[in-house]
Amino acid sequence: MATESLPLFDGDNRPGYKSLGNSGLFVSELCLGTMTFGGDEDIWGLIGQLQQEQADELVKIALEAGVNFIDTANIYGFGASERIVGQSLKNLGVRREDVVLATKVLGPMGASPNARGASRGHIMSECKASLARLQTDYIDLYQIHGFDPATPIEETLEALNTLVQQGHVRYVGLSNWAAWQVMKAIGITRARNLCPIISMQAYYTLVGRDLERDIIPMLKSENVGLMVWSPLAGGYLSGKYEGPDVSEENRRAKFDFPPVNRERGSEVIKVMREIADGKQIDGEPVNVAQIALSWLLHQKPVTSIIVGAKRPEQLRDNIRAAQIRLSDDELIALDEVSRLPEEYPGWMMAMMAGYRNSTES
Repeated sequence: MATESLPLFDGDNRPGYKSLGNSGLFVSELCLGTMTFGGDEDIWGLIGQLQQEQADELVKIALEAGVNFIDTANIYGFGASERIVGQSLKNLGVRREDVVLATKVLGPMGASPNARGASRGHIMSECKASLARLQTDYIDLYQIHGFDPATPIEETLEALNTLVQQGHVRYVGLSNWAAWQVMKAIGITRARNLCPIISMQAYYTLVGRDLERDIIPMLKSENVGLMVWSPLAGGYLSGKYEGPDVSEENRRAKFDFPPVNRERGSEVIKVMREIADGKQIDGEPVNVAQIALSWLLHQKPVTSIIVGAKRPEQLRDNIRAAQIRLSDDELIALDEVSRLPEEYPGWMMAMMAGYRNSTES
């Protein structure tokens, strides 16, 4: 790839740009996930073992399709994913300012009790290591990969603020935190005048809509962007794990994650197949996985969907999902079959809100 600027998104055949939360950082609505990069004979190898040449091809496909957002983590392949991503950008001659790089910190990167978590020491040392592996002077979005109950939130946020002040990090985000934890962190950043939290990375799919209970209302209230990981529920929403001819010799048989209610899930996939039937993109039939991605792209709280792949054709299929437009009737059908059962206090809040709604003109 030449070093000239990447093309701006235009027309219906490219992902669009959205600002990430309450910031001036614009990211593509599809983000290239790199958990499949660099795995070995370990848990990461069950997800993917792509090496440099294979990864270069996927990065090239994503960038040429208009994706400007790449997400990784120090723990993926124990640093191998970051190294491969950084080298891919060098190999392809990509200008640093043309790509938004996101990575994460939390998981164990050594045997020491201090080589993990969200402490100041671990954050500062791992950011330095991530910068070296990515071969860059700065990280666009640095995310805490999960909640660390052993470290005060204040310590974590002060460390992130220091990295921003030093210029090593430009924006900060969180991943896999509960709504109350995110709100506490937001309150601390405001009280101490620290760099704001602009994004939350979380699991959200047609068979996993738990975010809608508390997290999504909180994100909307505080104008925090939402990045979705595992939009196909670990491959479940590809439809290949449902049906009479399905073999148990598959990735979910070895690594059944994220957890899925198969009874509810099979009904969701049935409706998705009905919607996909007869649709085409560029003369190719639409598949169930593309319907799952398209549904997420129709959800207003979603800023960007992280899509990973092991094969070029798989990534191209995922990117083409941005072209699918679901009708109101199709969205209603998907909502009805996948809707969360009502729980307290949700049903009580809805009833009590009626008192106020009845007085509004």
